[in-house]
Amino acid sequence: MKVRFTRWYNAVLTALLSMLGYGCSSTEEPLDMYGSPAEYGTPHADYIFKGTIKDEAGSPVQGIKTSLKAVFEDNNKQYVEGLDSVQSDASGNYQLEYTGMSHRALKIIVEDTDGEANGGEFLSDTLDIDFDKAVKVKEGSGHWYQGEFEVSQDVKLKKKP
Repeated sequence: MKVRFTRWYNAVLTALLSMLGYGCSSTEEPLDMYGSPAEYGTPHADYIFKGTIKDEAGSPVQGIKTSLKAVFEDNNKQYVEGLDSVQSDASGNYQLEYTGMSHRALKIIVEDTDGEANGGEFLSDTLDIDFDKAVKVKEGSGHWYQGEFEVSQDVKLKKKP
């Protein structure tokens, strides 16, 4: 008797769960309690950080390492995650790319890694990303993808004493 009840119970439970799974995979967009499409994920966008690296005299500096890093703190310990890195070109231009959320603490680290080869030794510099200055260059999908944004930040490096 107990075995028959268990089999019957399992059959009913299997049927209900399979209908629930079918309902979740339907092609119609499920709506939340406010009538909006129910979505799972995180709002994100594509960001392009670009600018020009110049020396104090205003001349472009080639070969400067420019890195995009995320900085976060956990249990009073600071962590740094490298996201992208490039060398400035002959015109001193750099361009870094990032896909993610705008509320992350991002920094651009500028370092002279080749010494005298680019016209002198320069001091490193750190720039905080100001997402309020981001300019939208491409529309998003209307859902979680917010679009593409550009942030321009020029850097003026000082020579080492």
